[in-house]
Amino acid sequence: MLRYFLLFGYMCLFSLFALAQKDLTHNSHVFGHTKAYRLYLPDDYTSGNQRYPVVYFFHGWGGRHFKDDNAKLDYTALQQLVNKYHVMMVMWDGNIDESEPRPYNVGNHEDVKFQVQMKDYFPELVSHIDSNYRTLTGREHRSIIGFSMGGIMAYYLGGRYPDKISSIVSMTGSPEFFFGYPDNHTLYPVRYTFGNLKGVRVRMHTSPTDILYGLNEEVRKGAAWEGVPLDYQSLEGGHMVDLPGETRVFESALRFVMEEFVPLPARWSHYDLYPDFDIRGYKVESNLQQPGYLYFKHADKTGWGLYTRRWLPLGPAIENITAKVLTAPVYQPGEIYQLIQYDQRTKKLHHAQLRADNNGRLTWKQHAGTETGIYQAGDAPAWIALDHNLLFLKNGQNNLLLRLLNRGGEKAQTISIRIRTNDKAVVVLDSVVKTPAGKRILQLPPVRIISRKQPPADGAPFEVKLLLQITAGKKVFEDEMILPVWFNVPELTDIRMEKTGNNIQLYKDSCRLRLYTTDQWVDAGKERLSDTVLPARWPDGFTVSSVVTIKEGCPKGHLFTFLASYETKTFNPIERKVRWGIVRIKI
Repeated sequence: MLRYFLLFGYMCLFSLFALAQKDLTHNSHVFGHTKAYRLYLPDDYTSGNQRYPVVYFFHGWGGRHFKDDNAKLDYTALQQLVNKYHVMMVMWDGNIDESEPRPYNVGNHEDVKFQVQMKDYFPELVSHIDSNYRTLTGREHRSIIGFSMGGIMAYYLGGRYPDKISSIVSMTGSPEFFFGYPDNHTLYPVRYTFGNLKGVRVRMHTSPTDILYGLNEEVRKGAAWEGVPLDYQSLEGGHMVDLPGETRVFESALRFVMEEFVPLPARWSHYDLYPDFDIRGYKVESNLQQPGYLYFKHADKTGWGLYTRRWLPLGPAIENITAKVLTAPVYQPGEIYQLIQYDQRTKKLHHAQLRADNNGRLTWKQHAGTETGIYQAGDAPAWIALDHNLLFLKNGQNNLLLRLLNRGGEKAQTISIRIRTNDKAVVVLDSVVKTPAGKRILQLPPVRIISRKQPPADGAPFEVKLLLQITAGKKVFEDEMILPVWFNVPELTDIRMEKTGNNIQLYKDSCRLRLYTTDQWVDAGKERLSDTVLPARWPDGFTVSSVVTIKEGCPKGHLFTFLASYETKTFNPIERKVRWGIVRIKI
């Protein structure tokens, strides 16, 4: 009898453990075969009808859904945390092919090998989990924790799906990789992409002894530059999650993602490196077929801007891109709406009408480089920053000429514009402007800006954000613009030039230069970036340099002036060192 009860007890204990932690599979349409994942359920899952929040864990290089040796995380002890915080946890499998230890199909050019895209797999996995288990399906109950390469995936997917994810934690995450398809992939520098994460709670775990510490300091500065709150945790232990056998650090991450969520901003912007995307109920389909970004800017019910960038944050536009935009269902079904469109290429304003469909959506096709406004008679004005005159913010006093666009109703009123920057070394003297506003496009009086900005010593964002608060009656609109900076730095000497046809690339010693100029004989729209990975312990941190095109008819011996920078990198830990100077060269 005693043996029977002992055996029965062991069987019950085993069945509970088996229920609480399972290695499972599901049929993946994205991969075209079954895909594995590990699922942790709290012990009380079978005791009622309670629904649970879900945390997804993304492993690093060489890891799988059931292990990550580099993380040093005790996977068996995670069940105690699942029970403590009453949460479900899914350990996804980022493996693309059994013969390929590198996950996620991201990295350097040669690492982007497969058509499978993890941005397509994540919503498929979420749908499977939500359909088969008692989950809380709102975004406020869904989070990501990622380690190393899984850390950059947390940043990326959190920014790709802010309407599906409330919080992320990147644990010693990778700072930048190429994402996309083998024949069309784009560098995704996390430090310039925090705008995608507005409304998502973000934590960074890093360590002073981590090999990626210096590069992640650039990422941290990128969050501050973008104005996104970043919960920052500096921990001992190097490139890992926890000390062997512990879950203390992981628990701190779990506690963070379980805290209260932040609502999404009413007006938002999004960078996307794929030709088609859907976000927050909007669907965008374009003919983009080359590396670069679609920029869906300051979107809300009153309209949006559609732009392209070859690289972030101020790469030249990609020509001849059009897109069809299907809006979220935020309009009255069957109602007619007035549309305005300002084309930055032609500097012309166009008018049209559209009727919302039975679901309250509008469909509109437009060229990239345009602003679209949507309104009905009697609607309040809706102001955005349209453009400015500064090619570079230079040392000393600058006179900024700023234009605004009203994309809403046409009621005349006086507006107040408060202007500031995100940089203590840059002061706006005329910080508040009041002006009558009876036109669609409004030219503000000159604004004086004093710059004493010095270049950063690493790869942190060096541009200046111009922040605007526009008050019209009881409405307050916030917008921003990026100002490139021309630094007051010494001249670089012993410059070497490589010239192929009309294209040139400049070197300081063996280092290729990144170039900036206002010279009329440089074709800014044809600039290309050449990327390399300087030798280091790991191939992290991409070095980019400029290949610029000289226009036909340039006078022989013309003296060009460039602001230039070049990078070196330490081997271990990996730290990017950036040096700046002026280059003057005759071509």
